[in-house]
Amino acid sequence: MKKCIWLLAGILSLMTALPAFAAAPADIIIENRQVVFTAESGRPFLDPQERTQVPLRLTMEACGCTVGWEDSTKTAIVQKNDTTVQVPIGQPYLFINGRKEAMDTAAILKNGRTYLPIRAVLEAFGAKVLWAEEQNAVIVTLPESTPAKKELHVHFIDVGQGDAILIDYGDYEILIDSGNNKDGKTVAAYLQEYVDGPLDLMIATHPDADHIGGLDTVLQTCEVAHIIDSGEAKTTKTYQDYWNAALAEGCPITYDADMTIPLGNDNAPILTIIETGDGYKDSNDNSVVSRLEYGDISLLLTGDMEQKAETASLHKFRPATVLKAGHHGSSTSSSQAFLDLVQPKYVVISAGKNNSYRHPHQAVLERFFQKGATVYGTFRSGSICMTTDGTNLSFDTNDPVLLSDAGDFS
Repeated sequence: MKKCIWLLAGILSLMTALPAFAAAPADIIIENRQVVFTAESGRPFLDPQERTQVPLRLTMEACGCTVGWEDSTKTAIVQKNDTTVQVPIGQPYLFINGRKEAMDTAAILKNGRTYLPIRAVLEAFGAKVLWAEEQNAVIVTLPESTPAKKELHVHFIDVGQGDAILIDYGDYEILIDSGNNKDGKTVAAYLQEYVDGPLDLMIATHPDADHIGGLDTVLQTCEVAHIIDSGEAKTTKTYQDYWNAALAEGCPITYDADMTIPLGNDNAPILTIIETGDGYKDSNDNSVVSRLEYGDISLLLTGDMEQKAETASLHKFRPATVLKAGHHGSSTSSSQAFLDLVQPKYVVISAGKNNSYRHPHQAVLERFFQKGATVYGTFRSGSICMTTDGTNLSFDTNDPVLLSDAGDFS
């Protein structure tokens, strides 16, 4: 008998320790549309604080949000437009774009599903959340949607030991270099998927074969509206083929000089050509250098510029989010003084796998890593696409370069 009484007391104690979940409002109505919950999706309920808890994914996606989950911290992540809300399970607060805000309840895990307090989370996105007693419903009115920002895509095309970069913003496209002679068809085929009408701008950074080699093929297969050239000529057949094709195109040809090129109206990206001087003995240092800016994101494109030109033009550079490494990751580029000024968060290296130059070099990778940069390489990932809306930035690879990838790693 005593054992039974003890067992009953233990069960009652356990029951009182569990949260009491009450029946939820009959309906959740978002923008005049009722959300249909099922046993599979989970159904809303009232938590012990009498706050309506709703299934994470179904409810937030009905509001046009994207949802995610960070398992290490047991945190739900909800995003829409420029707002990211992080909701740690079991905590009386959430984070709105990193700013901590208190709640009078907490997100809950129940029956293996994640539930969020609907009012606290949706009000973080500017929504109005009201209780309609006569309808026994929660009514959600979303703020007027702002037009999504147009995305800018920068493709670092894998041409082995060479450079080829496509900048694509809506119907405005720029091609910078095109690899070696054998890469022309590859680049031309790559462009077909992205170029709308004529190629708005072609930039030949300098006359070395691994940069201009494929440009004659592109000029023969694509209409080009404008060319920017370094102004340095060579007597090689590769250069003559490019130059003859450029002249045959009949479009304006501008030589390397300071200039600003908007890629559209209003808040469109801006490409700035940075004149770093001409007449260097090494043609690498005569490369056309450009800076692409879109909102908070910037990209510095350096061709094969080496340390001599870097040092002479340090006063012309500013911090950049992304750096296209000079000279395929050679230690003769990307000096310490240059990196101390540019402070890149990301670096992209265009180089061939197991190339004879042993690019990238260990010394320059060490300099990148010392600055805390994440480094990607075409020799490791193939073609790489960077995407940004001017605020957020992503790459289509999650395979960063390691120090052991250096061709001269010891």
